[in-house]
Amino acid sequence: MKATGSSGAAGVAILFIWLGLLFFPESALAGDPAWRPTYDIVLRWVNFVILVAVIVKYSRDPIKDFLKLQKQDVVSQIAALDSEKSRIIGEIKEVRKQGEVNRIRLQEMKDRLIAQGETRKQELVNQAKQQSAIMLEDTRRKLENRVVQAKAALKLELLDMAIEQAMIQLPGALTDGDNQRLLDDYMKSLDA
Repeated sequence: MKATGSSGAAGVAILFIWLGLLFFPESALAGDPAWRPTYDIVLRWVNFVILVAVIVKYSRDPIKDFLKLQKQDVVSQIAALDSEKSRIIGEIKEVRKQGEVNRIRLQEMKDRLIAQGETRKQELVNQAKQQSAIMLEDTRRKLENRVVQAKAALKLELLDMAIEQAMIQLPGALTDGDNQRLLDDYMKSLDA
């Protein structure tokens, strides 16, 4: 407490000296006029010391309080930023984990789709083989049918040609005995 009182008295003394020199500059001029620049420099330093003393005396506690408050604000902002950083890092890790899970799922889906495609491809190949076998069988039957039809048409054509030849040659070659014998054979075949 004594230190504060003595520093207050010293401050008051300095204040009076300063006010005296400020309001009574003639006393400083009583000496040599070349002393004026030294007087100005000394008064500037005295003013500076007084200003610093006043600032230190009256603004020390508010400045300390202000700096403490700023320190607390900075600390709380740093803590908030650290928690935000931790949260973002956690989200990044979660996103990376999810990305890995998605990559694995994508690979599984890709493998499954490839397997399904191979199965479908094999089914299509088997189906195409079956259809080609059916088409070949159908074509073979059609060809056989055409061959049978062609044979029948050829037989009919040959029969027609044979009948024409027979009609041309038989009337002169058949006798009444031949006709009778043919009629007898025909009658026996009907009885049997």
